[in-house]
Amino acid sequence: MKKSNKILISMASVAALCALPLVAARCGGSQKFDQKNDGILKLATGLSETNNQGVAIKGVVEEYNKWLNSGSDEEKKGRTAKGYLPVELVFLPNGYNTGPLSNKLSSKDQNTFWNILLNYPQAASILAQSEMNLALSDEEFDNLNLASVFKNTNKPIAGNKNHEKWVVPFGVSSEMQSVNKLVLGKLLNDLKSEVDLTIEEKNVKKVNEYIDYYSKSPKKNHIDTEWNKDKASDTEKVKKDILSMNIKLADDIFESYEKLIKFSIAAKKLFPKNVNRPILGIDSLATSINVMNASQSKGDLNKGYITPSDKHEVTGGYDYESFLEKNTPQNKVFEDLLKLVFEGIKEGAIWVGGGGAYGSNILTKHNMALNIGSTAGWHNTFIEETSSKIYFVDKKENEIDKNRYFNLHKPDSNGDVISKFKRFEDGDDKINKIYSHDSKSKIGRYDKKFKSKNEQDKFLNELKNNFNAKLLEYEYDENNNSLILGRDSKGTVVNSFKLDDKHKGKFKLLGKIFDDDKNYSLVLDENSISNETISGDGLLNKNDADWINYPLVNKDGDKKSIFAQGPSMVLIHANEPENKGTKLFVNWMFTHNIPEITLRRKKYSQTYKNIKPIDAFNRFGNYISPTNSYFADDKKEETIKVLNEATKLAFESFNLAIKDADNYQLAEDVSSVLSDKLRDSISTAGRKMVAQYTSNTAITFEDFMKQISNLFK
Repeated sequence: MKKSNKILISMASVAALCALPLVAARCGGSQKFDQKNDGILKLATGLSETNNQGVAIKGVVEEYNKWLNSGSDEEKKGRTAKGYLPVELVFLPNGYNTGPLSNKLSSKDQNTFWNILLNYPQAASILAQSEMNLALSDEEFDNLNLASVFKNTNKPIAGNKNHEKWVVPFGVSSEMQSVNKLVLGKLLNDLKSEVDLTIEEKNVKKVNEYIDYYSKSPKKNHIDTEWNKDKASDTEKVKKDILSMNIKLADDIFESYEKLIKFSIAAKKLFPKNVNRPILGIDSLATSINVMNASQSKGDLNKGYITPSDKHEVTGGYDYESFLEKNTPQNKVFEDLLKLVFEGIKEGAIWVGGGGAYGSNILTKHNMALNIGSTAGWHNTFIEETSSKIYFVDKKENEIDKNRYFNLHKPDSNGDVISKFKRFEDGDDKINKIYSHDSKSKIGRYDKKFKSKNEQDKFLNELKNNFNAKLLEYEYDENNNSLILGRDSKGTVVNSFKLDDKHKGKFKLLGKIFDDDKNYSLVLDENSISNETISGDGLLNKNDADWINYPLVNKDGDKKSIFAQGPSMVLIHANEPENKGTKLFVNWMFTHNIPEITLRRKKYSQTYKNIKPIDAFNRFGNYISPTNSYFADDKKEETIKVLNEATKLAFESFNLAIKDADNYQLAEDVSSVLSDKLRDSISTAGRKMVAQYTSNTAITFEDFMKQISNLFK
């Protein structure tokens, strides 16, 4: 890149950033403002209201409000006098997307802004640009009794020069490898028996376990029948290619990204025919890249691809330019981390998630061997039922989430309930309501309300002559005749599939017609969506699954790096009374003892006794509590006993980071205003490369880098 072009790009980036309201304070003029004191604390979260995490935070907040109003009149008055305030929970769309936060800041929302946002620490860097952080004192922070490795969360936050306590870690998870023992066992078995790959004499416990499980399973015939369809025809050539890779079968292939990806490429060479059958899934490519980065740099930010820089104050003191400039030290690190991943994508061995797509959906249908994803998603990595119905358009690879596919009831002209709906497989006991835009009724947890009269009229007009239409919580792109399953925080499509021409005119985009800010479309002809019941042999049941640590290093010799993720309490300035109430609520979450609480999601429920609110949330939500009491040696046996297989992995990993800092370290994202944008750019580019591979379009590493660069600009 010519120097003049670099300067233009750099100046354009700074100008663009300064034009954004959320960073305008740093480019001239403070935007700090007070919120109106309505006497209610607002806790906002992008956690799904229907998943374990959303149910857990809702239950804990309800317990707090119940406690606030419990006891004698004197006790209630005492709490009020201390400054305790009731808490209202606000569920946001799009997970950890910080777009709603930016909108609140740019509009200086004094009426409906929040006091706490459950999000990643980088959200605090966005608040810092408008000087809207609320800080705990050192004493208030220490009273929360956080474990040592989690106490430094605030230090790397961009703009936090004085290391103030803006963020409180609340629930932490890590990454794991979910294993399909049947598929992985077959791959290992065939690489051993047909390619003659060497199995090492030592360190082969898992390798032998998976081969034995596959060999003795009653599902073996099903796995063989399906996967043998994909086996390479020219076996001698493939055998020669694989042997030239110098791979040995041992448990350490699961311990470094370099060895795991090479193994995945070798396995795909043996089974190359089906482009929709990868070997390894990576739910978050950005997370994996950041683990590799932390391990090879041994935690030294100056040796990574995003480096501290006094010259980049506008981006919080981090250099986000050099990693895309050819031949800089940062660029060399970044390209080195990406090259092997790209080779895996190019060979069809690696699948990349994003935009609501998770590898567990492929893994549980026996179409993949391993998937790297969050320990918090453990419940999705196996299927309890003996059979499962899937819904799809044209082909099974175009699967839609049955929880986002709804039957509609005939519109009703009486009262403020305009229509009713239910999930496609739910019974009549689970019917939800769609309320008029001007309804004053209390909207139920799963009910909908029209955003405006125009949206309501649009909906009714579409259904006027088609009462059999179905509602789909997906965006339909009429121009490209495709269903959009997910977008990143910039609005870039990262997950979609094109429909056959026969479906033109049979889907209709409604858009964001309800208050939940999600896109909806109508399915005007229900025959456009097919379904198929998959039998037990075709499903990954719990006994067929295993969970092991994700690779903690990029290559042998790197420092073992444990990725920490999950919701933190990001504190927001409001006004003096609410700021005080916010601090009291945070302290209650960490120190109060709940005698008994029951959390319930569908048929699954758990009752906990004598438990802290933070621990109840994390136990039900599959997170780890980042507190000293949670990791106390005298409670370790008791703690592990109640954890599932995935949270046990996370617990043991974090415990190593606490007890053995010489050999283990935490790996976290750089917390700045550009963190989300960079994560999205890496993951979206990875998704695009996978999509091009599955459509038989040639891809190059230069294309991959160009995609990241264009998305990040």
